[in-house]
Amino acid sequence: MRLPWELLVLQSFILCLADDSTLHGPIFIQEPSPVMFPLDSEEKKVKLNCEVKGNPKPHIRWKLNGTDVDTGMDFRYSVVEGSLLINNPNKTQDAGTYQCTATNSFGTIVSREAKL
Repeated sequence: MRLPWELLVLQSFILCLADDSTLHGPIFIQEPSPVMFPLDSEEKKVKLNCEVKGNPKPHIRWKLNGTDVDTGMDFRYSVVEGSLLINNPNKTQDAGTYQCTATNSFGTIVSREAKL
């Protein structure tokens, strides 16, 4: 027979595991914020943050002024752990309103707008 405290520890552990495996739609942990990028910056890189959780793992896409950012066609753009990295930003091409979209089989969420 188990002691009451052992049962309590076991029950807590089981509940923790159950929470991680529960299927649910995407939820924002961090949404993008507006970014000011000085044109004379030496870093030559901008990062727009987007962190999402969900089960199954959500697929993240980015939009610029309502149009999908094609990371496969423009080498300057890349998505790393949900965040959009822009290398050598150009005011003419990259200034605008960005949004992060996260989708899984339980739904889609769209972030607030972030201006660059």
